[in-house]
Amino acid sequence: MNSLFLYLRKVLKLMDKKRSEQKFYWHTHHDVLVDVEIVPIEKRIKYIKENKLKDEIELRLKLLRPVKGELPKEVVSAGKDCKKTWEDYDDKKKAWGDYLKAQRDYLEMLRDYKEEINVLHKEECPDCPWDGRSIFPNRRG
Repeated sequence: MNSLFLYLRKVLKLMDKKRSEQKFYWHTHHDVLVDVEIVPIEKRIKYIKENKLKDEIELRLKLLRPVKGELPKEVVSAGKDCKKTWEDYDDKKKAWGDYLKAQRDYLEMLRDYKEEINVLHKEECPDCPWDGRSIFPNRRG
C-alpha cells in the first residue's frame, strides 16, 4: 500500500507540473498569431461560441489550437512573465502597470522572433488564411 501511495503521489505531482506548464495557442483572437494562455482556453472558446459572429465561429475554433512545436525560449520566457504578472495583478491586486510592462516585453519578443514563429505557424497551420494581420484578410474595418 505504501508503494501505491507513493506512486499516486508522483503521478499527481507530474499532473500538477504539466498543468502549470506554459501553454501557447495559435489564433486566440482574429488579429493575434500566437498568444500565451492567460486565462483557461475553455473560457475563450465559450466566449467565441457565445459572442462572435455566427459566420466566424467555425473558422475561429478550427484555427484556435495549441502550439505543438518549440517557440523561441525568449518568447516562452516573456510569456511566462506576462502570465505571472497577470496572476499577481488578478490575485494580489498588484499594480496594473506590472502586467502592462510584461505584456509590452512579450509583444516585443513576438516581433523580434517573428520569422521563426511564422515558420512554425506555417508547419502547424498549413491551410490558415492568416495574412500577417488577421485570419479574416478580406474584412478590414
